[in-house]
Amino acid sequence: MDYITETLLFPYRKGLIEGPIPESRLLFLNAENPTILKEFFAPVLVQHRYDKAKPLIEAGFKVTSDSPDGKFNTVWVLPGKDMTEAQYLLAQAVRSAAEGGTILAAAPNDAGGKRLEGLFEELGLSPHAESKHKARVVFASVDSGWNRALAESWFAQGQEQHILNSDILSRPGLHGWNKVDTGSALLARHLPPDLNGSIADFGCGWGYLSLQALAVSKNIKRLTLVDIDARAVDIARRNVRSQHPDLPVDTLWTDLTHPDVKPGPFDAILLNPPFHDGTHALPAIGQAIITTAARSLKPDGRLYLVANRHLPYEKTLGALFGRVDVLGDEDGFKAFVCVKR
Repeated sequence: MDYITETLLFPYRKGLIEGPIPESRLLFLNAENPTILKEFFAPVLVQHRYDKAKPLIEAGFKVTSDSPDGKFNTVWVLPGKDMTEAQYLLAQAVRSAAEGGTILAAAPNDAGGKRLEGLFEELGLSPHAESKHKARVVFASVDSGWNRALAESWFAQGQEQHILNSDILSRPGLHGWNKVDTGSALLARHLPPDLNGSIADFGCGWGYLSLQALAVSKNIKRLTLVDIDARAVDIARRNVRSQHPDLPVDTLWTDLTHPDVKPGPFDAILLNPPFHDGTHALPAIGQAIITTAARSLKPDGRLYLVANRHLPYEKTLGALFGRVDVLGDEDGFKAFVCVKR
């Protein structure tokens, strides 16, 4: 969403603050849009999503998933719509900013932009706010009076943590990070004990469907965890390894909507596809991932899919698979098993 980075830069272009000099230390949390970074020397870019990180990497920038060390003159943040993750990123920003440095954060109005100014104020900053492109940018200088106790609390709540009163790990920012998705639970109830061979979990999240498949079948020989979020594949791998230490587990950080992606081939794929781009429903995302799943299966391989009942996936499934059977239809979700021709 280039308009978000354009909103982020608006205070510079309007002359409200002096632009960072290329030699200054710049940290960009949830970084995107390499064109706005070309004049900077070695900016530190943090991005977990493959679709956002890939253009940065291809432009020659180094991208990390880790919390950076040191202090920065300027910190840019694109917090996203999840409140807990937004608080975590703003806490990370203020902790990383040098005294006298500047923090800028931008978000669409319908995805957290309207609350940014209040979050800055809670952190003890004196924010200025501007609107552009149906989005909001908030910026402030960092002095010694910011609320360190609150920042530490927000930072801690955004870390990995155990969920569901178990040893399972997850973290804010992952989809459904602290619960079991209703659709995934429906699909899990219909996973058969004859799953065998090489299995993949497309859009694995923290690994719920993989763990359920391994619980019902002892014949899975290899598991591949795939997600667009680098944090998800790492957490899912550790969750699976903690319960199945001898199982070969591969991970793949990629964008399954891309037409050139073809992992596998697999004997079976588990899939609860996303269908949102930000706050907007976009069923084409799920259709593209289903297409990737079809080309990633062996002949006679099976796709185990769950989706919201209203989504237009059945026509896509009929065109790509030789047989499509409904496994369950409950609570607004339908679960399918689809056999490749």
